[in-house]
Amino acid sequence: MNREDFRQLMLCGHGRCFSATDDELKNFRDIVLYGCLNDITYDLQCEGSRGLFMYNLALQYEDYNYFLQPAIEKFLSMETCDDWHLINHLCDFIECFANDYKDISAENAIEEKYNQLYNLLMSLKWSVRANEVLQCYKYIIIVIMQNSNIERAFKIFEDIGKFFIRRHRADDYELKWCFEWFWFCTCEKYGEKYLSEKLDIMSKNNPELKRFRRVMFCKKEKQNIDRKKMSADEFIEYAENNSVKRKDIITLRRAEHSEKIKIAETVISENNLDKKAELLKAFTTSTNPFPLKPEILTYYAVSENKNLCETAVDAMTYIKADCLHDFALKKLKRYRKNFPFEIVIILINNYSPEDKNFLLEIINRFKIDCTNSSGWHNIVLGIVSNIENLPDEFVYFVYEKSMCSFCRESAVDEFIRRNLFTEKIRSECLLDCNSDIRKKAEKY
Repeated sequence: MNREDFRQLMLCGHGRCFSATDDELKNFRDIVLYGCLNDITYDLQCEGSRGLFMYNLALQYEDYNYFLQPAIEKFLSMETCDDWHLINHLCDFIECFANDYKDISAENAIEEKYNQLYNLLMSLKWSVRANEVLQCYKYIIIVIMQNSNIERAFKIFEDIGKFFIRRHRADDYELKWCFEWFWFCTCEKYGEKYLSEKLDIMSKNNPELKRFRRVMFCKKEKQNIDRKKMSADEFIEYAENNSVKRKDIITLRRAEHSEKIKIAETVISENNLDKKAELLKAFTTSTNPFPLKPEILTYYAVSENKNLCETAVDAMTYIKADCLHDFALKKLKRYRKNFPFEIVIILINNYSPEDKNFLLEIINRFKIDCTNSSGWHNIVLGIVSNIENLPDEFVYFVYEKSMCSFCRESAVDEFIRRNLFTEKIRSECLLDCNSDIRKKAEKY
């Protein structure tokens, strides 16, 4: 395994990293250090942090302090106080050493960061930065609560109560919503009934706990939300005078099919190309595909009007038709590099066995990076959406290359379905950054 291969596997959170030999690992130390000190998740909200993954990788070396101490130094710096992604990663990484090794420096670092965040939160006027600090604080209190006793949890309740008192002008329900996930996790550990009864007793002579209890048990009055469907006429009028946004498109999901037909027919009859493009945006979602002949989109996709051209291509990625297959194939054969990922997705959606080698050659040219600069993740999502209809090579592509472990999980599921889940793949999956992949490997 060379350095670039190892680095890419690490950034993917791939369990194959652990197959590196001792001699190879000596050459990869600086790469591992980078992964320990930086958030390397592709999508933190979907995947969770890779703190545990990097912890296990750091333990492949004899002296874990080579990785832990720089991580603690960065963790305790002010730069992490308003960086939710970095706090997630470093907090999880350091907490592993505190729990598994009872490392005093790790334990102290978690508590010191808690105090640092809390003091900063209590000193700042409410602002964008204060909200970012709050996000970081909310994460560290979950980590501490999950790895300590009930007394520590109530001390956190008390501190939060002080914060609520300080923000006395804020709506109780809004404050409750801020700590909803923390409360859910705490109730999952101790039970809501037990916490409620204990709070009833302890809050009688404690104003901070009293305020905490009041906020966390407040109820919001039910509001009747008008879920009126947007009519075709309303959308057409809006699109002809405004730039259509994603939220506007979503409102059409529940519209009657006849209403969608009406919008599509208006697209065709509209002579102003910019307005035509705005109207066509109604069909740039999987829940609302273009309802008329797809050939129409191929005409718009070669328009000199950039907005109309791009919108038509976007709309084509959500439907399947022979004419779209031919369109995409013809387009892609004109390129030598920098293939438009949207056109590639159209070909994937309309895959034919004759496309296999050509398509594999193209997708393997895409640069895989954490910013999705080439659109590689869109390609992976396209493969995952059609995975049951694609050859094994495409499943391996997702498993081997995707930095998004959520997508790699789909490849693992497909390996299992196709009886391709070998012992080698299973051993890699047991060490994957994705907990769901690890669970599947354990059960298999």
